[in-house]
Amino acid sequence: MRHVDGLYTQRFNRHHKRDGSLFRGRYKSILVDEDEYLAQVVRYIHLNPVGAGVVKQPEDYRWSSHLHYLQAKRRLPWLNTEEVLEQLSGRQAFHEFVLSGNDEALERYYDSKRQSPVLGRDEFVEQVRGQNVKLVREIPRYHRRAVVQADPNRVIGKVAGMYGIAKDEVLRGVRGKENEARKVAMYLVGRCCDRTLSETARLFGLGSYGAVGWSCHGVKAKMEQEKKFREQIERIAAEICQQKI
Repeated sequence: MRHVDGLYTQRFNRHHKRDGSLFRGRYKSILVDEDEYLAQVVRYIHLNPVGAGVVKQPEDYRWSSHLHYLQAKRRLPWLNTEEVLEQLSGRQAFHEFVLSGNDEALERYYDSKRQSPVLGRDEFVEQVRGQNVKLVREIPRYHRRAVVQADPNRVIGKVAGMYGIAKDEVLRGVRGKENEARKVAMYLVGRCCDRTLSETARLFGLGSYGAVGWSCHGVKAKMEQEKKFREQIERIAAEICQQKI
């Protein structure tokens, strides 16, 4: 990428009879934790033109791949959209995910003057550290992990009690039927049991970890909007994390 940027800058300067740098700073690559951050990074990129005031909707920006994500017939042969779309269970869900806005932690990451070359969970960062020590310097920790690694069964039991339903109803999903308790349980398993999205997906019998990510995003969005709901979730999380299993 540095080579491409350099050649383009030289040709651009010659054509426009100018001199000096063209891009702001040198090109930097980031190693991304696929499970937790891939979809978030794609969303951040697709929302850049909107944030800059160039367009009102991400699909209106002609140089963006967002429209290619939404319309299968328009997808370019070299553009890989399947991975993110699979995480979010389809094109419409992906579009809604993008329009819901960026995560504050990711905004802080990109706004920081000195970005870490690795973006991911603590476990992912430690794995990378073991493979290549030179790659990692300071890694910001956005997610506060529970001191106690709770049993997922305890989480499911607590959520079932909160909604007044059986544990099986929390674990079992019915297509086309809203099940908020199931989404809350997925969120709390990830938060209190330190499970990855893939591990949580297997626990709840899901074929794609993207559905877990989308469910957790919905829970967090509701927590931000509804104080009573947020207090309920925080109370249950505190009860779960305070006891050793």
